[in-house]
Order: sequence, then structure tokens, then C-alpha cells
Amino acid sequence: MQHYDPDFIYTDGTVQGPFTGEGTGTGYKANAMQTVIADFYNRTLARRGKVNTFSIVKFRNKTNGTVTTEEFGIPPDIKTDQPWIAEAPVGDWFYAPGFTYDSGMMIKYITEAIARDGNAAICISLLPDGSLDEGSEKMLKEVGVWMRKNGEAVYGSRAWVIPGEGEQIDGKLKMLPGGALGRRQAEFKFNEQDFRFTVGKNGSLYVFSMVVPKAGAMLTVKSLGTDAERFDHPVKNVRLLGYNGQLKWKQSPEGLMITCPETMPFATSVVFKVD
Repeated sequence: MQHYDPDFIYTDGTVQGPFTGEGTGTGYKANAMQTVIADFYNRTLARRGKVNTFSIVKFRNKTNGTVTTEEFGIPPDIKTDQPWIAEAPVGDWFYAPGFTYDSGMMIKYITEAIARDGNAAICISLLPDGSLDEGSEKMLKEVGVWMRKNGEAVYGSRAWVIPGEGEQIDGKLKMLPGGALGRRQAEFKFNEQDFRFTVGKNGSLYVFSMVVPKAGAMLTVKSLGTDAERFDHPVKNVRLLGYNGQLKWKQSPEGLMITCPETMPFATSVVFKVD
């Protein structure tokens, strides 16, 4: 911290035993974590005039000034009691042959996290010479294309009143399976009734369709119906990010009904901006 002025520090590992999370970052009967992080923030304030850095402490219960982790899994509900970051690797935390490369599973993983007020970190493992293999490069470029269209719904966003709506499994909202990102996540099926929500830093509501709907399909977002009483004002405008035309839509007691364009040249998922 003294020599490199980092933007964040990450404390990994455990003290009491593997994967228990007990004592993470604290040491044995020591206050090393608190001392180091306090020094980090004090140096940031002196150098930058404000604290615009953060500290991740793995599996740490709510502690002032720290960000905790949700490794492999994502909470089923909105989590606002402390800042947190969802973490998963594509394949594994280190390179091996035979990984499944799929931009869709990455985008859905990010969407599940941000809909619950979290952040997302995904490990893309390097080859021994420090480069990326062809599958990783292709996958990341596809994620970049999606982000350029839909980034306003992601960056600086926060959770809405519910994370999403759609098919229920055992009374809970169906969501992307946990674990390392691989074939199971890439082949997981959503449908045109599955949506996730965020509120952008501009105050707009964003509705993520977890699939690319068929051209001309009519979608019904039940949570935005007037009877649901979740949206604090009548819907005034609906726009499909990445599409320049006007959409046909109607808000009714049953839901917000959106008619998709006659052409849908999108991949993975689409996002609607609702004002």
C-alpha cells in the first residue's frame, strides 16, 4: 500500500479450517485485518482526498469498511446488509483444458448478482505464458458487445424491490445454478417469463429478459402491473436497449405487456428500460 497505492485489497483464505470462513483475515488473537485496512483507508484519504478504495475480506460477516464474498453461489434474495461480491471461475481458478466457454453463462451470472444488490467477479484463467486461449478471448469479446449495449443497466446499479420474477422451483425463484461456471450453467434453460430487475444510477428501472424473446413475441412483466403496486408511478416509456425503434407496450392490472420488434438480432438476453 505504501509503494503501489492500490484501488482495493483482497484477503483470502481461512484460519480455523478450509472453507469455514471463521477468523478470515484476523490472524490468531490479532487485529491485523483491522490495522491493515485502517492504514489503507487513511493512506487513500491523504493521497486522494477521499476514500474511493475498498477492502474485500473473504466470507467476512458484517464489518465496517469491508466487502464480503459469495463464492460460487449467489443469495436467493436481495442482500443489502453489507457490500458483497459474487465470485466464480470459468472452469476453475487455474487453467486446464476442456473448459466450457459461454458468454451467456457469464452474463446471466452477473445479472443474478446485480439483481440482488451485489457485484460480480469472474475468474478467466490464463495459459502458462500469461495469454488467453481462443475460447476465452471469444467469450470475453461477446460479453463486451453485450455490455456496450446494456451497461447502463449494470454499472452503478442497485437492486429493485424484488430481484426478479418467473418460474418457481420449490417455492423459490428459479436461478442460475451455483458452482464453477461450466456446461451445467451454459445449458441451463430460462424462458420468456424469467426476468431480473435493477435500478440504474439514473433512476430508471431495467428489466432483464433472461433469454432473447422470439421476434414479435408479447412479454408480460407481472411485477409491473398496476395491481402489483410495486412501481411508484404509471409507466411512461419503455425502450429496448440497442434498438432504435418504438416499442408497442401497455400497462394493465395484470402486468406490463411489451411487444418485441419483428427482428431481434441480439444474443444471450435483452434489457428493457422502463420509466
